Amino acid sequence: MNILFVTNKNVYPLIGGIERITYSVAEALRNIYGMHCYSLYTQENKFGETTTDVFEGKECLNAANQVEQIATYIHKNEIHVVIAQGSDARVNQLMPQLREAVIQCAGVKLLFVYHQMPGFELVPMDWATLWNRLWYGDKKAALRQMLIQSIQTVVPMLAEKMVCPKYKMPYDKADKVVLLSDGFISQYNHFVKGDENRYAVINNMLSFLTAEIKQTEKQKEILVVSRLDERQKRIKHALKIWRKAYHPDWYLRIVGYGEEMKYYQSLAEKWKLKNISFEGLQNPLPYYQNASIFLMVSAFEGWGLTITEAQQCGCVPIAFDSYSAVHDIIDNERNGIIVPEGDIDTYAIQLQKLMNDPEELRRLSDNARKDCMRYSRENIAKQWKTLLENL
Repeated sequence: MNILFVTNKNVYPLIGGIERITYSVAEALRNIYGMHCYSLYTQENKFGETTTDVFEGKECLNAANQVEQIATYIHKNEIHVVIAQGSDARVNQLMPQLREAVIQCAGVKLLFVYHQMPGFELVPMDWATLWNRLWYGDKKAALRQMLIQSIQTVVPMLAEKMVCPKYKMPYDKADKVVLLSDGFISQYNHFVKGDENRYAVINNMLSFLTAEIKQTEKQKEILVVSRLDERQKRIKHALKIWRKAYHPDWYLRIVGYGEEMKYYQSLAEKWKLKNISFEGLQNPLPYYQNASIFLMVSAFEGWGLTITEAQQCGCVPIAFDSYSAVHDIIDNERNGIIVPEGDIDTYAIQLQKLMNDPEELRRLSDNARKDCMRYSRENIAKQWKTLLENL
């Protein structure tokens, strides 16, 4: 079977969750089931080139006639299934062209995988942070969020109506919509009012091969691995938590990149935070292996791939209860800690408890390593194979 993955940017696995999971799924389908995987993407990125070890072909979508380019690529590589990796506007908006192209190629199926929490656009952001984002970060995104929040405050139904087409159009164009958690079906269908049989659920698989993970002695390190984007990732919360829970024997490392790096560095300086470093864009695996505790502070996630990455390396996650899929991953007080959404004080207390209780930390770490294996590449690849063969 030949599979075409369509992504926003060329698939460089260090860039973000969608890129990493696309790489992992393609690698698993190729190595376990002998499927042939191809890559079509809408734009280049400046951080790395598309990997060539899992894709037998790759191409940037840049023709004036996109439908013709897509159809030609499908014909040339004898593609059976097109998987659109959605959540970014570019891939979502590409669904009509993808549908038209697969119609020209008899027998080809089109999947839309939604890699985000349905309805995330309506999650509010505090106004002070929004103004800072307007200054430090993506001005266009900040202005759009301000508009939605203003409308939501005055006429909430209108704000909801504004985001409905983003869900309805991909649903109408795809043969099936794939979500990352059972809890997302009702949330997505709230915007669509469609047939729930048109959905499938496949969790994200583990990022790392078992052979890649070394059993290293854990250090007194706390880790954040994230795109530096306050709208979703709320790294400001991590800084607030460290400000309250600071321990002179422990060190906080923040791994990731983003336009709001200067904003976070200015906050760390303003608050005189100690034992903290911004590591930039790095391979996160060595950091997971060294760190003992992982902080997830996002306002929303589609899955939270970094949580399972941390668990895989025995790095105990603490996460806000900000999205339903977090309960798929963390069994509270068994393989991690879930904190009530937005409760920074409780989060800091839980962090302090773990820093001061090595036995409890070890117990959670051991369980995390074991429990996350239900998302092994073999298990999730089998689910993908079943879905693809039964379209």
